[in-house]
Amino acid sequence: MYGYTVFHEDIINSLIRSVREGRSANAYIFEGDKKLGVMNAAELFAKTLMCLEPDSAPCGSCGPCEEIETGADPDMIRIAKPKDRASIGIDIARDVINSALTKPIYSRRKVFLIENGDLMTAEAQNSLLKILEEPPEYAVFIIICESEDNILETVRSRAVTIEFPLVGDDVVKRYIKERYPDEPRMDFMVKYCAGLPMAADDIINNEEIETERGDAAELMKLLASRNKTDAFKFADYFDKHKDNAAVICDMLMMYLRDALVENLCGGGIINTDKGEEIRAVATARSASELAEILDEVIVMKKMIGRYVKTSAAALHAALRCK
Repeated sequence: MYGYTVFHEDIINSLIRSVREGRSANAYIFEGDKKLGVMNAAELFAKTLMCLEPDSAPCGSCGPCEEIETGADPDMIRIAKPKDRASIGIDIARDVINSALTKPIYSRRKVFLIENGDLMTAEAQNSLLKILEEPPEYAVFIIICESEDNILETVRSRAVTIEFPLVGDDVVKRYIKERYPDEPRMDFMVKYCAGLPMAADDIINNEEIETERGDAAELMKLLASRNKTDAFKFADYFDKHKDNAAVICDMLMMYLRDALVENLCGGGIINTDKGEEIRAVATARSASELAEILDEVIVMKKMIGRYVKTSAAALHAALRCK
């Protein structure tokens, strides 16, 4: 769509229409998993806002449209968490405010894309309130986050929240076919993605994926075990595999969902090649216990995303499952 891979064309078309009709706001929260292409959607919307042809934005041929595609437009400001920090602090928020008080150079608007909005500290968010309450007419802020719950209510009340929900299997399948036409595991891949098309990129481009899937099956058994010693084995694995922690958590969550389905329905699992391990866990714990274990892995992944020490997050989750 306009050169971007997006999965919610109805949402984007509505946003584009609001710009063409002069109804855009000064602040937005784009809420959705990054594997739904939310960043692509934000960039396309930013291009629409900055286009010099508002009646046909994004025209694709004006200066701002062309420069945004090359990443050279000085009026689109990207704010991201510094690599050496765990969060976006108040100093960065103050820089944003100072920049927002300067008019755009070439474009109709100056757009601030705040990546990982979930990681803004409360102090940073409170500081941004100053500019959100009385924003310059030309400034637009797009806060990108996986969960709006991590954004202060005072910030949320001054922004328009755009939710990007999970998509249907047909959309996932179309994405995989277009990007990986020779992929032989289509049925499994669609189920694995579970409404997140770009999750396919992780598994297809990861040469170690089958090893990791096997590891995740063993980790699931460690979580389901009532032996506290297994909790330390679980944490030790994650201490040695910090770089792949998020992917392993995703696999664990999928296996545990399968175990819960097996427990409740006696079939219908996605990971059929791991059926033996899944059935063993499904019979070892009750449905309510499996749901609680799944919740602990979800919390664990969020903790790791917030830069809690990986092994500490893993041990916390594993001990709570005993």
